[in-house]
Amino acid sequence: MSKTDSKFETSGKRRPSCTFSGLAVRLRRSPSVKALKIATRVSNTEAAELLEFALALPLILVMVVGLLDFSHAYNLKQKLANAAREGARIGGSEGTSDINTSNPKSVQAIKDDVTTYLLDAGVNTSFIGTSLSYNTATFTGTYYTTSGGTNYGLKIERNVIVVDSAGNNILSTRVTLYYPYDWTFGFDHVIKLLIPSSTFTSPIRIETDAMMANP
Repeated sequence: MSKTDSKFETSGKRRPSCTFSGLAVRLRRSPSVKALKIATRVSNTEAAELLEFALALPLILVMVVGLLDFSHAYNLKQKLANAAREGARIGGSEGTSDINTSNPKSVQAIKDDVTTYLLDAGVNTSFIGTSLSYNTATFTGTYYTTSGGTNYGLKIERNVIVVDSAGNNILSTRVTLYYPYDWTFGFDHVIKLLIPSSTFTSPIRIETDAMMANP
């Protein structure tokens, strides 16, 4: 092998090896412009996603909590409506000979039936008062408890006049329930994330009634 070949071998193999090694080191130390653009784009995308999530989070919370609270309230109202119908059915089967007395047994029977139904349905009946206030002039009995100036409880009307299609007066019993519903999942609080001036109070009064003709 000639000196020229040896020189070529030295310059053709060893020097490029050193050059490539140095280039690799420089690339590791200094990212390419393309790599920097990709990293910037990824960073901007993550920041945009975080901003979008932060803006959407209050709306998502209000929707989820509202769905839970209103569905729970609706389910509760169905139970109250069934209890009122059960009480009205008992009133429709009871006689009216005692409605002029100060403490009609028929009214107590209606109250007992309503509270029993609610207890069996898993509803707390502490909102129904224990003492009867009965008006012999209007034949209306109430088992009320008061909270914040609002009456909650059970109202029983034994002589409600209903006019049928033929114009006849039908004496009926009407049972009404007034339930204090506390926002179980905190809807009254999360709604302020969207509407700070909202006035959703707790409790709200759920009202339901049922009526049945007297015998």
